[in-house]
Amino acid sequence: MHDARQMFVIAKREFLERVRTKWFVLITLLGPIGMVAMVVVPVLIASTGSAGTRVAIADAQGTLGPKLGAELELAMQWKVETVPYATTDSQLRARIAKSELNGFLRIPSDALDGGEIDYSGDNASSQAINAILGSLVTTAVQSERGARMHLTAAQITELVTPANFKTRHTTGDNEGSSGMATYIIGYILAFTLYLVITLYCVNVMRSVVQEKTSRVMELMCAAAKPRVLLGGKILGVGGAGLLQVTVWLTIGAVTLAYRDELLGLFGVHGMGAAIPSLTISQILVFIAYFIVGYFFYSSLFAAAGAMVSSEQDTQQVAMPITLLLLIGTLCINVIANDARASAAVTMTNIPIWSPLLMPMRYVLGGATLGEVAISLGILLASTFVMVAIAARIYRVGILMYGKRPSLREVIRWVRHG
Repeated sequence: MHDARQMFVIAKREFLERVRTKWFVLITLLGPIGMVAMVVVPVLIASTGSAGTRVAIADAQGTLGPKLGAELELAMQWKVETVPYATTDSQLRARIAKSELNGFLRIPSDALDGGEIDYSGDNASSQAINAILGSLVTTAVQSERGARMHLTAAQITELVTPANFKTRHTTGDNEGSSGMATYIIGYILAFTLYLVITLYCVNVMRSVVQEKTSRVMELMCAAAKPRVLLGGKILGVGGAGLLQVTVWLTIGAVTLAYRDELLGLFGVHGMGAAIPSLTISQILVFIAYFIVGYFFYSSLFAAAGAMVSSEQDTQQVAMPITLLLLIGTLCINVIANDARASAAVTMTNIPIWSPLLMPMRYVLGGATLGEVAISLGILLASTFVMVAIAARIYRVGILMYGKRPSLREVIRWVRHG
């Protein structure tokens, strides 16, 4: 009981020390603003598009250019001018450099027979413009080929009309929602977990190192047991992280649920794919994996902080742990490609990666609550083992100064701690 009371006091100190800072309040508020911006800004940009772009068309065969120019003016509100095909690329690039043009389109005489149609411009890096411009060029070429084959206007229109195709992500329980939108939600959850776990676990490590280097740790060890210090520090910092994550998730869920109304405030209606809202179970799974994953990794980072005697050394000892987390983020596409595949099942049951990947797999419908419970159970058991190991390292390491211990010494601490 005495140890628990001391642990609570230490946890309260660590918690208040963080939540009272201006940076904590600022980041907590900026998170929701960023979530709203991620929904609103791309749609606002898409709604304004690239209207007013100035482009020149150099057409060697004389018929494709005028039709394509008319489509660009109608569909994209571009300002189009026709220039002689003899105009060199250097001359047109000079006009781009003077901001007289944004780009130019060169159409060779054999464009209808496979000749390369080339666009050069200061906006060619835009994936949206590449996609739209490529679609318009393809349609214009197909129409001209149809006319050359003496097809009627109705036949050409029917031929070049794109297929009405869309993807829906579903596991059979409902009609599903946009596949890309579902992936984006899952990716954001996985990346948020990576970011928050890393941020707060590193805070634990730095707090240990700062107290150790300032010799405050010696006074604290005289007042409380090392395992109580470790538990209080992890609980306090984790509580601050949980508060922040809860605020972010709440605002994020509300933003997704009222996306159309939010966009309506900015005068945008009926744009974008249907984005699935976060359900209560998805939010609870996210929070559960954050809490347990945080304890798992914070114990590792705390042990790492106890083994070093300076801030400079923390980067080296933290690198292997950070790499473990990074590997998990690099495997996000493994989950996204097939959330029910054996590779996804395996990775979401390995405790070093399950905190990042299982919430995404669950959002994608690749895991049942039973499978989540099994994965979470494995993670919990691993966390208890990891905390016990970290406590032994912490008990010895926090009062050792000078050179960094070797791996053999650390193993001895664990075995005989």
